[in-house]
Amino acid sequence: MAWQPEESALLQIMQLLRESQSPNTEVQRAIHQKLNSLNQYPDFNNYLMYILAKLPEEAVATRSLAGLILKNNIKQYYRDLPEEVKQYARVCCLESLGDAAPLVRTTVGILLSTVVKKMTEDGELAQPEMLGALVTCLDSPDFNVCEGAFG
Repeated sequence: MAWQPEESALLQIMQLLRESQSPNTEVQRAIHQKLNSLNQYPDFNNYLMYILAKLPEEAVATRSLAGLILKNNIKQYYRDLPEEVKQYARVCCLESLGDAAPLVRTTVGILLSTVVKKMTEDGELAQPEMLGALVTCLDSPDFNVCEGAFG
């Protein structure tokens, strides 16, 4: 069974992401500290991926922000992340390449590139299903999916 978020935690993280977009720098700083403190919980990265990939009704800016925070976490903590978190990120990225929102597609492409780069740096081989999924996307009649595969 695929990972599922706890509703109350999901709502709290989404609220923090929304509040972090405030023009007030003091609010931004406080929210940034709260978000950083959540890195001690491995599931936090799954929540970020879930917000990016599974909540199309959420504001695009909030979804993209979740993806960019996740990208930074992967860059910084990749070796320490549980394999289930890495796998969830890979699968969700591939599923989200054709998102209707161009900013989300771009964010997913950046995130997927970061994952592959970190895998390579750690001596891991890219998962064969990743390359196969990207090639399959290129044959899609959906422009968004094709564009996302090139992102």
